[in-house]
Amino acid sequence: MQEIDLQKLPPGKALRAVLGAYNKLRPGEEIGVTIASYPSGLRMGLVEAGAKHKARHSAGGDWHLIIRGASQSLSGAPGVHHVVAGKSGDVWTCQRARCAARIDGAAGAVAAMREVAVTASHMALDEAHGRLFVGDAGDDALICLRASDLEPLGRWQVPGAPQLPVVTAEGIACITGGRVGVLGIVWPGAEFRSKVVEVGNGPHDPVASPDGRSVLAPCAGDGEVVRVSLADGTITGRFPVGDGPAHLAVHPDGTRIYVANTFDGTLACITPEGDLLGRVESGGWAHVPEVTPDGRLVYVANFFDDTLSVFDAVTLDRVATCATDAYPHGLNISPDGQNVVATGFSADHVRVINAATGDERARIEVGQGSAHTAFLPDGQTAFVGCSISNHLAVIDMVDCRRIGTVKLN
Repeated sequence: MQEIDLQKLPPGKALRAVLGAYNKLRPGEEIGVTIASYPSGLRMGLVEAGAKHKARHSAGGDWHLIIRGASQSLSGAPGVHHVVAGKSGDVWTCQRARCAARIDGAAGAVAAMREVAVTASHMALDEAHGRLFVGDAGDDALICLRASDLEPLGRWQVPGAPQLPVVTAEGIACITGGRVGVLGIVWPGAEFRSKVVEVGNGPHDPVASPDGRSVLAPCAGDGEVVRVSLADGTITGRFPVGDGPAHLAVHPDGTRIYVANTFDGTLACITPEGDLLGRVESGGWAHVPEVTPDGRLVYVANFFDDTLSVFDAVTLDRVATCATDAYPHGLNISPDGQNVVATGFSADHVRVINAATGDERARIEVGQGSAHTAFLPDGQTAFVGCSISNHLAVIDMVDCRRIGTVKLN
């Protein structure tokens, strides 16, 4: 097994070097890497890239990683990635590069496309106000576009490679800059105004609180969910939840918030006031939680284990475990509550799961690098972003079969 010594590199450069080496591996091939430190930012970078590894802290203070090859890393795949859908039947997507697009969902065709970013990442749709917010990790910015034709409406600098925006019902947009520990907030009005707030170590995917008055930011490096007031951007609470909180999900009745803790592999549940109601084991690299629309079940994507864990939303008892394809980067539940789609970034397929029972309905070939899924309002058609193949795969959710492909270029 090849060994690489990166002890002289700072964490950011070490991460880039590790991923460069990972991209050269054949599936199943392993390399050993020695690094000086293993901070949360480097750890989360490897998790998000899909570079599965095991880490050992040596007696001398350095760290040794054994990394196994699977596919091109997500961080190096510039194709179609995130997908969101509106109640109108339109679908929006962006590449991890320059382009964003609006898709006519019924026709399955590109209706508008524009170069908008240096490295676009994820989006948040404010359909009520006709706006689409896009994180531009490559230019440290949050972008606002007119949703219909993608005409730029605003751009605000947010340091730290911001990627994961959220927008409230009132049209307030927030995004984290994970590399430098900040949260950017943009308030709408006759003129937009913005603010950048320091929140903690490694903030990841924020959500709006059930009452819409705050945003909750999971800070992976601190093991906390940080509550920030949307009135003025002040921090109003810090809530310990576990090691490596990454993504959050709000229960439909607003009484509970679920937190996937990636580093310790647990699912935590807190109240909107921050009281810890419980924490249970989920699986390796537990990362993305989703609640079924009826509020009965919580699904969690375990990136390292290639599984979904299914929990009772009230008791947190595990009720099922579902196999996925390699690296289930995306976990999405259809709006009708019938189906769960788990992507497999390091494979060619997605799995369709019966949301009520956890039973597998189908395994569908969609292309390489499947990342995120969005559904038309009736839940009968899904669009899957495939970052390596650089297309959207269109799925008939009734018959569980692929029915088309949408390419941006």
